[in-house]
Amino acid sequence: MTTRLNFLHNIGLKKLAFNTGKLLPVILVLFSPSQPTSADEVQPNNTPAAAISTLIAEKQNSLLIKPDFSKQADQLLSLYQLANNQFLWLGDSQSQTNIDAALAILTNAGADGLDPRDYDADVLKQTFELATAIPPSAINELAKFDTALSIALLRFVNDLHHGRVNPQQLNYPSPFGSKQFIEAAHLIKQAIDQHSVAQLPEAAQPKYKQYQQLKQILADYRKAPADGNFEPLIFEKALRPGEHHPQLDELRQRLITLNAMTPETADLQPEKFYSKKLQAGVKEFQRQNNLQADGIIGKETAAKLNQSLEQKILQIELAMERLRWLPDDITGPVIIVNIPAFQLRAFNSVNEADILSMKVIVGKAEKNQTPVLLEDMKYLEFMPYWNIPSSIMKKEILPKMYNNLGYLQSQDIELVQLYSKQDSGWYSVFDDIKHGRVRARQRPGKKNPLGKVKFIFPNKEDVYLHDTSSPSLFNRNQRDLSHGCVRVAEAEKLAEFVLGNQPETNWDLAAIQQAMSGSKTRRVSLSNPIPVLFFYTTTFVDQDNQIHFYRDIYNQDEVLEKALGRMPFPDNSSLVTAKTTTSG
Repeated sequence: MTTRLNFLHNIGLKKLAFNTGKLLPVILVLFSPSQPTSADEVQPNNTPAAAISTLIAEKQNSLLIKPDFSKQADQLLSLYQLANNQFLWLGDSQSQTNIDAALAILTNAGADGLDPRDYDADVLKQTFELATAIPPSAINELAKFDTALSIALLRFVNDLHHGRVNPQQLNYPSPFGSKQFIEAAHLIKQAIDQHSVAQLPEAAQPKYKQYQQLKQILADYRKAPADGNFEPLIFEKALRPGEHHPQLDELRQRLITLNAMTPETADLQPEKFYSKKLQAGVKEFQRQNNLQADGIIGKETAAKLNQSLEQKILQIELAMERLRWLPDDITGPVIIVNIPAFQLRAFNSVNEADILSMKVIVGKAEKNQTPVLLEDMKYLEFMPYWNIPSSIMKKEILPKMYNNLGYLQSQDIELVQLYSKQDSGWYSVFDDIKHGRVRARQRPGKKNPLGKVKFIFPNKEDVYLHDTSSPSLFNRNQRDLSHGCVRVAEAEKLAEFVLGNQPETNWDLAAIQQAMSGSKTRRVSLSNPIPVLFFYTTTFVDQDNQIHFYRDIYNQDEVLEKALGRMPFPDNSSLVTAKTTTSG
């Protein structure tokens, strides 16, 4: 019988270069019971159960582009045990409705930002037209076809639920990629029995509203006309109001295409100079993309204008992959910081509209990247001390002390000796700082960079949310400026959200304002800890269902693309992990 299957391969089954109608009579003849059979094929154990068990033990199915199914072997074994080791799709259990639904799921994997080729969608669609014509006596061949579809469906369900990439291989912390293992075998068997295979994606996909929003927008983008004739807008220098540019008409059309202008508001006459109407369209486009809405087309605006539809689709797919890494049990209230968006949002529930949104400052891209994390906020500190990290003390403060012996006093910084030491001369302090024998902390007050409150969720990176003494920095569009911690623009409102979600709280706005204007440090423990998620996604859909695309400030999109096999990994492995963070 193996010779017969090889015959099918030789005439083009795996190359898909065949005509089903012409092959059907050949198949019927090849697998007719009247054909000679080898001794091993007439033995009593040549049953579906034996054929399936043998194939699972070998962990290879040559019908698949990736024949090795070692990762799915245990689940495949469980799936067929649930069916008493009988065929699920073919033979006596054959249901064309179930087969068609399963093949449709695999073919439509792109709807969830997955690649149908990873699940042999085209191969299985064509081979199953042949498989349904194979007679029941061709047990081994039926087993290969039957298990091939099961393996592909297991791969799809697992990828849809858990993601294609294990985030911990990208140095993400354990809460990411650690959600409860999906019972894919039970899910598929139940769907087959209930003829509800078409509902499998809904059962396996992330339950977050953001995922559904991205999925819908992805579908809309896929329906949009292909931009094969996409011509870049070339700006050799910043374009300012009133200046001439040879592509002004193309700029106008691009703004209309991107919904920043409408044909009704645009002047459709040929443009000679960068007009006020075009400026209005550019400003609207800048607002949509979280850029400074000044109407000047600089590097950032030009890059966004030249982002192709294909690039946007890829960003959406990456955002959907990252959502698969999140645990299923994140409930409200919750605080989410999207690092590349420089934005904090607070929710009573992750599937409800945010009730608080504010600008944030995150870690420097090249030196002190803010890490992704998911931790519980345990307490707040009003009027906090800043315990200065030794790296900042050595690299930034010590040089200033050499030039100004009064620097520490002028900045309200005090030294705390860690070890007993007889020599207490002033110049020995420099040596103590270098060797970590003293630590420094800055007293609460106007000069303290933590501002008037910090929000603590213990984590190994020692980062936290905090107020700031330099609020003017929030006026910048590019806000990767910190040593790794996240500075919030409206600390008072965030404290109100956090303390307002505690049972029997006495913390109203007046009490918070009083604590933030006091002279003493005050710690407030939370009886109901609040989850804090530092997330990294360059695509986000807001509560008005408007999609936003952000710059990949830490090159994490590039890293994920490589992990997904979209491009080769670079030699520089530093892209895979965030840079060392320092509190502040």
